[in-house]
Amino acid sequence: MSIKNLSRLLALMTLTWGLVAGATPPRTVFVQLFEWPWQDIAKECEAYLGPAGFSAVQISPPHEHLFWKTTPWWDRYQVVSYKIISRAGNEAEFTDMVQRCQKAGVDIYADVVINHMTGMRDGEGFGGTKFTHYDYPGLYSYNDFHHCGRNGNDDIVNYRDRYEVQNCELVDLADLATESDYVRTQIAKYMDHLLDLGVKGFRVDAAKHIPADDLAAIYRKLKKSPYIYHEIIFDPGGPIQYSEYTPYGDVFAYDYTQVLAEGFRNKHPNALKSIAYNFPASDKSIVSVTNHDLERHGDANILSFNGAEQRLYRLAQVFMLAWPFGYPQVYSGYRFDNFDQGPPVDSTYKTLPILDANMNCQGPWTCEHRAPEIAPMVEFRNRTDKSFTYNSWWTNGSDQIAFGRGTTGFVVINYSSNDLTKEFNTALTGGEYCNILSKGFNLQSKSCVNPIKVDKNGRFTTTIPAMAPLVLLKNSNSLQRK
Repeated sequence: MSIKNLSRLLALMTLTWGLVAGATPPRTVFVQLFEWPWQDIAKECEAYLGPAGFSAVQISPPHEHLFWKTTPWWDRYQVVSYKIISRAGNEAEFTDMVQRCQKAGVDIYADVVINHMTGMRDGEGFGGTKFTHYDYPGLYSYNDFHHCGRNGNDDIVNYRDRYEVQNCELVDLADLATESDYVRTQIAKYMDHLLDLGVKGFRVDAAKHIPADDLAAIYRKLKKSPYIYHEIIFDPGGPIQYSEYTPYGDVFAYDYTQVLAEGFRNKHPNALKSIAYNFPASDKSIVSVTNHDLERHGDANILSFNGAEQRLYRLAQVFMLAWPFGYPQVYSGYRFDNFDQGPPVDSTYKTLPILDANMNCQGPWTCEHRAPEIAPMVEFRNRTDKSFTYNSWWTNGSDQIAFGRGTTGFVVINYSSNDLTKEFNTALTGGEYCNILSKGFNLQSKSCVNPIKVDKNGRFTTTIPAMAPLVLLKNSNSLQRK
């Protein structure tokens, strides 16, 4: 099915369920389109993300970044100026993207790098701006940076030392003196400019390297009150705590990815049931199965979309979207052969288009946010938002789980190598329900081949194949059945 036809079907599905359920549900899932160019993001908002019910897109940093001919992904995280020019596009293209996504009901969250500038002795930005390590003409000079006097080169060595973490350089990146009112003002001007262009939220990169009080002072300078979330690579034995940042925004629940792997790969389902216990409150936590940093560091403690574990990864993503904890971020990137590898670029070093004339994704882009289970699960989470708790938990103790979402939905995930046949007790009302993740569920006709019959006591018996989910959603039983 082409993406154009899929977008029409998604829109019809949303309309049909909206007529049955009443008010339009909230949008409760966002996506990270890593390294996507602005024009492709605009198209994706219109064709897929908006109709599918996504709340927002996290984009890659929009500032002028280091120009490096080998185009590694990390050059986007080395700041040369706060001009809106990058390999993803210029300011006009950026503004067009924001406006088109907004019309489609999708907000833009910008990844902002405000801890540092570049790690190079000298060089040039993507827009042609010349710089040296501690001199960015018209913006910052030597005294606007920290010079911590540690370790012979000012770099962080001891991550258990608060002073080093927040005053020394992260791999030579020129560390901004965010206690300076001048520096705070320049950062606030940059963020205000993005807000003026229509950006609704910010991911604050490397936030643990900036004292929370400094961030609070920057945020107080902003003209608006955007949604803010912080990248905190959490060390439970370290000096920097989530709680320092949650008064000023949300945080990435960093080890959530590892708990998912513990539950699914290592077959400890009770780790999934208790997944909320080790993190900040649900309304302060961003959760994901992976992200651009984690997938590149080859962490054996997380699941990977690329490789033999893809089916397990996708089941973990179904769980994340179904389980009532946090604000889920679906990640979508590209395949790579080495740590540094950036996206494919043209002769001018701009990122090549991702979408072809038929709106299909071109390699090496994975477009995993378009996996067939994602759109129905976004709908599921949006529809079950008012029942933000679980019930009817069941597990076989290793690799099969089931749980309900109030009287609205019910989920079974069989991540074993054997089929699962069982009677399930639920809080669902009696009737016929479609498994919205089955191959027999048709988006166009809103029908399924073999509906699940739930009796008046909320019980049903069915067989779930190995490595497969079953997801029932209230009001799918009001749709036609073949």
